[in-house]
Amino acid sequence: MATLLLTLGWCAARGLAPPIALTVDHGLRKEAAAESKQVATWARAKGVLHKILKWEGGKPAGNLQAAAREARYHLIGAWARAHGIKTVVTGHTLDDQAETVLIRLGRGSGVDGLSGMAPVSSFPLRAFDDLSVARPVLGFSHRRLIATLQAAKQPWIEDPSNAAMRFQRTRLRAAHTALEAAGLTPERLADTAAHLRRARQAIERSVDALLAASARPSPWGYILLSRCDFRAAPAEIGLRALARLIAAVGGDYYAPRFEALEAVWTWIAADEEQSGRTLGGCRLVRRRDETLLIAREESAVATESLRLAPGEGKIWDGRFRVALGAATGGAFDVRPLGAKGLAQAGPGVELPPVEPRLIAKTTPALWTGARLIAAPLLRYKADETAAARFSVEFLGLAKGKGIAKGKPL
Repeated sequence: MATLLLTLGWCAARGLAPPIALTVDHGLRKEAAAESKQVATWARAKGVLHKILKWEGGKPAGNLQAAAREARYHLIGAWARAHGIKTVVTGHTLDDQAETVLIRLGRGSGVDGLSGMAPVSSFPLRAFDDLSVARPVLGFSHRRLIATLQAAKQPWIEDPSNAAMRFQRTRLRAAHTALEAAGLTPERLADTAAHLRRARQAIERSVDALLAASARPSPWGYILLSRCDFRAAPAEIGLRALARLIAAVGGDYYAPRFEALEAVWTWIAADEEQSGRTLGGCRLVRRRDETLLIAREESAVATESLRLAPGEGKIWDGRFRVALGAATGGAFDVRPLGAKGLAQAGPGVELPPVEPRLIAKTTPALWTGARLIAAPLLRYKADETAAARFSVEFLGLAKGKGIAKGKPL
């Protein structure tokens, strides 16, 4: 509520339209529906359009907070994109930042994890990589936001789950006095996160430079890498670059486990001939020209159909942005080309220059039932109208795509 009031005032001072408020009802407490309606009433009284989003379906028994967070961001991201909104504002505070740093410290995180949340960052779900998250009150304490609400005579609702001791953040809040006595105040922890975030930015610039010099992404969804450049790089830079490459080709939002990543890094640098490696849904193959091929592992490609309606664009297999033109007929399915698609496409199609058939089978294709409609990367069209409006783009390592950049190792 405090963030909403402050954002509303910020917009008014600049002659901008008021923000739109979203409340997610996770369906975990019977009181949540009434509380969401109350928030809607408060928002509308301020002239703010408000929408309640509901998390439908069954709820997991374990790791509930993580599942709820993912569901929440998925609902928010889908609504924002559908309404042409690019930036989602959240009310994360200084206290949230301090708790995040402590939690990650307990997990043994490195520079990335301990740098905490950024004031502005990419959306936390890769499927919504065109959105960003802004945290304008990240530098202010929960106490100050309460005071802001009191000064504005604005009621608010406390979530009782914030007092549930089964959650780690709640246990950290209970230890607040002891932590402060040891000098671990929220302000000090947030300062530490800011220092480490600056160090992380410097490291990431070196990673950018290494990838720009040594990595060649292909529109077919694979990347060729200069082994010589990687072998000459400091281990910290090389490991981070490798993590980004694996996440980009493997379609995963997060980097692989550090131990597995380090083993592959050692293998890349070794002189003796060795067989290939697999990691994060990728195949890694050392080639005779001193390049390393990082390609999608066929057995790891998403096999379920992605329904694509006219005018829609989605992320397929975490690697490709696929889109269908608005003037196309009905909905189609996006699935991997696979061996069946290759057979239907026939011998006259274009294939990738590296491992032609293996890599081609892992690329996206447009289907209706068992019939292949289009495979743009192969320049194959069974239906001219639909094929002309079906586009495929490998997200690769481009900045702003939300691909492994800055994700915790």
